[in-house]
Amino acid sequence: MELRTLNYFLAVAREQNMTEAANVLHVTQPTLSRQMADLERQLGCTLFVRTNRATTLTADGMRLRQRAEEIMQLVEQTEDEMGTKREVAGVVRIGAGETQAMRVLTDAFAELRRDHPRVTCQLYTGNADAVEERLERGLVDFALMIEPVNVEKYDSLKLPTHDTVGVVVGTHGPWATLDRVTPQTLVQMPLLVSSRTTHRTFDLAAWSGGLVTPGRLNVVGTFDLIGNAALLAEAGTACVLSIDHLLQLQTNALRFLPLEPALTTGSVVAWKRHRIFSPACEAFLEQLRATLEQ
Repeated sequence: MELRTLNYFLAVAREQNMTEAANVLHVTQPTLSRQMADLERQLGCTLFVRTNRATTLTADGMRLRQRAEEIMQLVEQTEDEMGTKREVAGVVRIGAGETQAMRVLTDAFAELRRDHPRVTCQLYTGNADAVEERLERGLVDFALMIEPVNVEKYDSLKLPTHDTVGVVVGTHGPWATLDRVTPQTLVQMPLLVSSRTTHRTFDLAAWSGGLVTPGRLNVVGTFDLIGNAALLAEAGTACVLSIDHLLQLQTNALRFLPLEPALTTGSVVAWKRHRIFSPACEAFLEQLRATLEQ
């Protein structure tokens, strides 16, 4: 399978029209159609649903699109790394959870850009499961993850920041009059909790002295990123177990109630052990360490 063929395939997937894709690629429509038919024969599956008006992807086509985009991204990064021998340039790819600790990384990147303006970044936001998966697959260079997280197989730096754990509620809901959330109150709340699976998001059993266990929580749903979950909290449908200082929560329609007794969680930056970094990533890691020393 040639990279040119994958590039042709992605153009058809984006344009959803063989003729339009051919115009974008500066090839003839019959040539492009023949390339796509050859690709389907090579893979032994149907990639497109062809009609007079559009060319859309089948389920197999959508799976190939995801892989093809990942492959082309890795090729582009490799070309950048191999072509920047003298000047520090290239892309630093960072995956991160939603936490104020991200400011440490953005400050380090901003400082790096002052000395090396050809360094760029790609930011991916997700929970720790999604970020760690992208780190494992080589789709991000650095992963900022909210604890608890197992970093034994990675190299890592622990950040000096801590987030306060609490519950996000709507200001017009029945819980808005509270100032704190005790273990006794938490088990009564209809909760949205993180969809993380690799590690329990927060050790509520230790925090509550054994009063709060997963079986006692009234979990009405899960969320990945808090934006949409906050809308349910705003409507009074549920309360969101989360951390403070998230940008999506800066609204008069929501309140953040810290847990009582107080519970905080830290963050770590991790990268694959024995990874050969690009010059841009090496410079970023050096700057991040300098920022933490300050």
